[in-house]
Amino acid sequence: MKQRFNALDIRATVTNLKERLIGLRLQNIYDVNSKTFLFKFAKPDDKELVLIESGTRLHTTQFSREKSAMPSMFCAKLRKHLRTRRLTNVRQVGVDRIVDFEFAGGENSLGFHIIAEFYAAGNIILTDQDYRIMSVLRVVQQSENVTTTVGEVYKMESTLHDFQKVDATKLKQVLAAAGPKDVLKKVLNHGFEYGPAMTEHIILEAGLNPNLKVATELDISDDSPVLDDLLQAFIKGDEMVTSSGNKVSKGYIILMDQVKAGSSKDAENALELYDEFHPYRYHQHENKQVKEFDKFDGAVDEFYSALETQKLEMKVRSQENAALKKLEAVRKEQASRVEGLLSQQMSNTRKAQLIELNLDMVDAAISIIRNAVASQMDWKDLEELVKEEKRRSNPIALMIDGLKLQTNQITLLLSDPDEERSSEDEESGYGSDTSDSEDEQSEPKRAAELYKVDVDILETAFANARSYYDMKKQSAVKHEKTIAATSKALKSAERKIRQDLKETKINVSISKIRKPFWFEKFLWFISTEGHLVIAGRDMQQNEMIVKRYLNKGDVYVHADLHGAASVVVKNKPDMADQPIPPSTLYQAGVMSVCQSKAWDAKIVTSAYWVHPSQVSKSAPTGEYLTTGSFMIRGKKNYLPPVQLVYGYGYLFKLDEASIGNHIAERQKYTVETGDNADESSAKDDSDTQIVSEQAEEVAEQPLDAQLAPTQESSPAGTPTTASAAASDDENQDDQDTKQDDSGSDSSDDDEAFPDTQVAAAPAENVASDDADASNAVPAKKEWNKYDLEDYGHDENELPDFAQPGAPADGSSKKYKSAKERRDEKKGKTGDSTSTSANASDKSKPKQPQQPQQPQVSQRGRKAKAKKIKDKYADQDEEERQLRMELLGSNKGPQPKGKKAKKLAKEKAEKEALDRQRQEQKRQKELKEQQHQDNAKNSKNDKDDIRQMLKEENITMLDADEIANLTVLDQLTANPLEDDIIHFAVPICAPYTALQKYKYKVKLTPGTLKRGKAVKQADMVFLNNVDGSAREKELIKGVPDMEAINAMMSKVKVSAPNLEASKKKKGGRR
Repeated sequence: MKQRFNALDIRATVTNLKERLIGLRLQNIYDVNSKTFLFKFAKPDDKELVLIESGTRLHTTQFSREKSAMPSMFCAKLRKHLRTRRLTNVRQVGVDRIVDFEFAGGENSLGFHIIAEFYAAGNIILTDQDYRIMSVLRVVQQSENVTTTVGEVYKMESTLHDFQKVDATKLKQVLAAAGPKDVLKKVLNHGFEYGPAMTEHIILEAGLNPNLKVATELDISDDSPVLDDLLQAFIKGDEMVTSSGNKVSKGYIILMDQVKAGSSKDAENALELYDEFHPYRYHQHENKQVKEFDKFDGAVDEFYSALETQKLEMKVRSQENAALKKLEAVRKEQASRVEGLLSQQMSNTRKAQLIELNLDMVDAAISIIRNAVASQMDWKDLEELVKEEKRRSNPIALMIDGLKLQTNQITLLLSDPDEERSSEDEESGYGSDTSDSEDEQSEPKRAAELYKVDVDILETAFANARSYYDMKKQSAVKHEKTIAATSKALKSAERKIRQDLKETKINVSISKIRKPFWFEKFLWFISTEGHLVIAGRDMQQNEMIVKRYLNKGDVYVHADLHGAASVVVKNKPDMADQPIPPSTLYQAGVMSVCQSKAWDAKIVTSAYWVHPSQVSKSAPTGEYLTTGSFMIRGKKNYLPPVQLVYGYGYLFKLDEASIGNHIAERQKYTVETGDNADESSAKDDSDTQIVSEQAEEVAEQPLDAQLAPTQESSPAGTPTTASAAASDDENQDDQDTKQDDSGSDSSDDDEAFPDTQVAAAPAENVASDDADASNAVPAKKEWNKYDLEDYGHDENELPDFAQPGAPADGSSKKYKSAKERRDEKKGKTGDSTSTSANASDKSKPKQPQQPQQPQVSQRGRKAKAKKIKDKYADQDEEERQLRMELLGSNKGPQPKGKKAKKLAKEKAEKEALDRQRQEQKRQKELKEQQHQDNAKNSKNDKDDIRQMLKEENITMLDADEIANLTVLDQLTANPLEDDIIHFAVPICAPYTALQKYKYKVKLTPGTLKRGKAVKQADMVFLNNVDGSAREKELIKGVPDMEAINAMMSKVKVSAPNLEASKKKKGGRR
């Protein structure tokens, strides 16, 4: 397995780093371990992590790793000199495995260098602009005169300048210097700087065997074709090396061949084990499994991250095995203790029974020994006496096994007489001809059945038996207690071992670092209608939000409270011309109030919203606006009082293949909005119908009754238009005043209700008080005191249609004399029937009469046209044109000379242009037909693809749906079982916005701090029975600081089964 970089790997990596890192500033440096360091480069909205392991590897990484809590001395030194410095250059030093990072200087220095060595044990060196060493990871004695230590100058001249191209002379010299047993691969690898992998590729490119012996099997003469092939292969290798320095190379990971033939079951369950990584796909790897990456840097990151994960898994597994061994030892100890107590009970019971069965013999032995001791006989003489009696076969002496006079005890050998008797019966019953040898063999068996029993010489045999029974009872009590305490002891040991594992836990998975969304640096949430709502965490963010993110169509929400957040509701791109829904505005108001002092004081108050044009940074004269403060001009639209109820939950990032499963969630609000619009339009229609009915009722009333409310509603002291006693000038002035007042009132109403739009419903017809009820007046002609200037020259008089006996039609607005009116009546007498019939139908609008034009006499023309038609009925249009041209009847005087030629030329050009246009038209029609056919085929292909994806539970989106997707469509609160989710995003929002979330808890004002509140919420989420293992794993994987930053402070967490979750003691790692 490949473990470290070679020179070509360094070259490919440096090319990639130049493209990604130059111009970025070094934000910080972390030490992963004693040899591995993580360099964090950053610029606005872009961050890059570079991992340098001394002597082994160099690459950017997309995976998070555990970092040391305290930086080492070398790391602290690097931070001191390099933090916030801009990277100006990255280069490989010659063809050696050395990389030079050049940083810009500051006020007191011209620049710094980080030199990373990847040969031998490696090294990382910090130097100044003159390459004088300022700090070093490890001191190295390279030679007698060269030492890598602080204060010395790093020798850059000793390295080569670039890869040396191979020529025929040098190649022949290297091959000629080979030993008798040296193979071709080894010789070329030592002679050139290509590395073993590239050297083998070049040999295979030339069609040679890498294990070919150079001295005996290779022709190296001047005219050798093998030498020419090898030289051409080296030229191609030089081109590959040159290309790796000019453009970013692809990456390839070679997999191990671990499955043998015939083991199909193992092949299915086999894991991908990485073997090597390279910037090219060499010939020797053509028959192996290869994973290809767009960049060599990504392949290296994947390779080493997988190795680190495997190593961490081995460490965790060893820790778990050690913990299991400890737990097993505790379990065995408890089992042996229980077993010992049980055997002790059986032993005590057996001893008591043996004493009772041999009562006389035991009493005799006790009395003999007790009497001897009472006679003050020496203990040694007593032992000799017992031995002497044993030699004489005294049954009592044979029963005594030993004397324990120090404790006033003797040891007796007791047996069960019933067992001896049964054994004798068996012997007598089964064979009387048993030999003596068999009897001798049975003696030791009988002796083995003897039990040693200690008895007290100061007590009788019964007393000794009772003592053993008492000991048995005590052992039984201990046995019960031990069994009862065994489960507790095991649980306690398991808890202690788990605690030890938790304290020394190793993070198994190296999780990939997710790129945060742009709005996560603010307070944010997604409303129930899918609108993004953002708010500032401090004054600077409030200023940034308004200046950078408040656009036309958005809404600014704030509250008149200390500490209230400036909230911006972003409108959807496809709904920019539509107003923000009221529920979203209310939720934004909840956010603004809950982020203020009202949360701690538990004050219920209201927020307000305004349009972006009303938010200004310009203060009135003599005043000053601080950072994060804004001037609101115009009317504030106050929202209903908000409830101090917040929520905390999780959203999940969907894979692109799973977004289509949740597209209906985004379209749901659009459908609801359409329904609401239909309801509102229906309501408007009903209102219009009511207004029309009221207008009809008013039309049936006399004119005086209609004018009465107007006169009553007019202000006191203000003359109305119905007053005929006032003079012309006074009425004119009063009317102008009324019109001005009316305009000001309407403008005030518009400012008070900026979102209210009043649509005037057209009244149908208002009847006059004329005796003829058949003549109706259209609604648009209804007399209005504010529009009197439209009727006649005298504004103080009632218009014609309001006068008694006025004509019903009143379409003319200018003054008419009596004679003109009489003439009009005479002209309409013939049409009175139709007019009255039309007037009776109120639903049909009355059409103005058009003046009739005098008709020209057509006598004789029809007959002539009929004759011509019959005569030329067999002619078509083309024949008619030809005949007319021949006759010259359609031509005037024909031009001659130059003018005729010019006209002929123009006609020819015109005909050519017509033909060209017809050809273009035909080509266009052909293209359209082709386009339609392609679209039809494409539609069929899309249908097939859609059906195939549907079988895999993947929803295919249309082009317009893909175009309308936003970053919010990638997040869902309710992932489906078949969804592919990448990570979890914590969110803190008004509880009404989290109603449909799968993972949510309620927050109210309380005393809990952020960290403890997050732990309680995670306990609820991780104990949720409806949650999948993948979702819970992603919730556990959310970094602590990310979750804490999203949570509110001083809260009380409420959720169903919260107490049960606390008892289960689940939660964050």
